[in-house]
Amino acid sequence: MTVQPGGRIEVVIGTLSTGQGHETSFAQLLGEYLGVPADSVLIVTGDTEIVKEGGGSHSGRSMRHAGTTISVASKQIIAKGKAIAAHVLEAALSDIAFANAQFSVAGTDRRILLFEIARLAREHQGLPADLRGPLSAVGEVDSRVASFPYGAHVCEVEVDPATCEVFLVRYTAVDDVGRAVNPMILHGQAHGGIVQGYGEALIEHLCYADNGQLISGSFMDYAMPRASDLPRLDTAISEVPSTTHPLGMRGGGEGGISPALAALVNAVVDALSGFGIEHIEMPVTPERVWRTLKAVNIAPHPDRHRERDHYGKRRCAAKWGLNRRTSSSGLDAF
Repeated sequence: MTVQPGGRIEVVIGTLSTGQGHETSFAQLLGEYLGVPADSVLIVTGDTEIVKEGGGSHSGRSMRHAGTTISVASKQIIAKGKAIAAHVLEAALSDIAFANAQFSVAGTDRRILLFEIARLAREHQGLPADLRGPLSAVGEVDSRVASFPYGAHVCEVEVDPATCEVFLVRYTAVDDVGRAVNPMILHGQAHGGIVQGYGEALIEHLCYADNGQLISGSFMDYAMPRASDLPRLDTAISEVPSTTHPLGMRGGGEGGISPALAALVNAVVDALSGFGIEHIEMPVTPERVWRTLKAVNIAPHPDRHRERDHYGKRRCAAKWGLNRRTSSSGLDAF
């Protein structure tokens, strides 16, 4: 991390964003630690000439690890800045306070901005040798203690008795991320994870020919979830600070994908449990539902079908003749 005299803080970090919004959330952390506006923060990633170390952005590690290293580096910046400010303001180091991107002498109106400190450090200005040069720091954290997220996901599905197609009717999720830096980003990650789980659980399938040739290698042949396939996803965030993480954070990147598979498949099994079905393999395609039912001598009912209501949403006219609502593993399903 380097504070530039021109009003910018450069953060070089080895976790690359693949859509998680690092440029936003990391800048928010700098805003909290150093009191600078988000537009003054430059996040540098993905350039191996500059970024010498990196660990990817797998699962929920980006914020947990990068957030901690940014915190460590920020504390070093503040400590060095206080030492420089003490010389410039001719005050004792213990009297220097830092807040809102400026250093001040306690009990007085004497103060100096963070970026001005960076300029003075580069121009030396009579500073001791150990305080000269770029106002920079390196945050390094070797974390061996896990910080697990928690959550509960509930979904409702309907199975068309004529086509054996599975429809997701309702999905509700609550995830405990410890401390939420940017709730909007977390909600987006949860939605994306749920949709990814939906695809894997219900429609996505790698198909191979007998000779091993992949025959679903393009999006012309490989099924992908579409917005019209899903209802509104209701997600909520619970914040219970982790006791094993210095900033109280838990991972948020796996909140959607991990439970979605189990929730969706268990809901389908629950919907078919009246026919003695206890297990079904993913992806739960109409063909797989049909074969599973055929194996227990149950045939689809072509005279029963799903209808659209006046909102254009698909509703089930008959639900396999099961005129009841069941619950299995905390998952509501027809």
